[in-house]
Amino acid sequence: MDANGQAAGTKRRLVTAASGLFAAHGFHGTTIRDIAARAAVNVAAGNYHYGSKKALYLEVLREQFAGIRASLRAGGAEWSSGELARLGRAELERRLRARVKIMLDLLIGPPPGLHGTLMQREMCDPSEALPVIVTEFIAPMMSEMGEIVVRLVPGASRKAVERCVFSIIGQALYYRFTMPATLKLLGIEEYPRGYARELAEHITEFSLGGLAQVSRGSRRRRAR
Repeated sequence: MDANGQAAGTKRRLVTAASGLFAAHGFHGTTIRDIAARAAVNVAAGNYHYGSKKALYLEVLREQFAGIRASLRAGGAEWSSGELARLGRAELERRLRARVKIMLDLLIGPPPGLHGTLMQREMCDPSEALPVIVTEFIAPMMSEMGEIVVRLVPGASRKAVERCVFSIIGQALYYRFTMPATLKLLGIEEYPRGYARELAEHITEFSLGGLAQVSRGSRRRRAR
């Protein structure tokens, strides 16, 4: 193997090792030494390829973000503003349902995705990388969900749209972030196959009902 191939292999081992350790222990609970040991490289190699623990952490997260983007594209749940403007309500609802389904597939599986575990760790014990995470991933995802909500609730205020987006996403996050307790409440060891699809249907229908109520409230306020 040439030097480029060796470097690529070392970087791949570092990212794989870091992914598991950051998920298990969080950013603050993981050291470069831990990562190097799991990747079977020396600490100097880790510093040479990434420069810092933060840079390696961001590499792990960006790999996860790219995978999520690929899943959204493959599932027909990624769109442009111009595309949404041409869609009727039935297709807008289908797009919303598709995005909620993919979110749940990635969060709860089975098996639960690595991304959900990493984000849960980050939310409980924020790292210095949080501003980048918000800018590069969370804010764009919220904005895209907002674009579809705006069209499902015409005339709603910016604040109302923002809160609707938080409510929709929060329902999906609930099943991942409270998973240990929820599984005990349900009397099962893991979410069964097909459960994400059932939840996506429920969350979408529940959310559409809420959006309709928000829309009625917006119309009443404008009439006054």
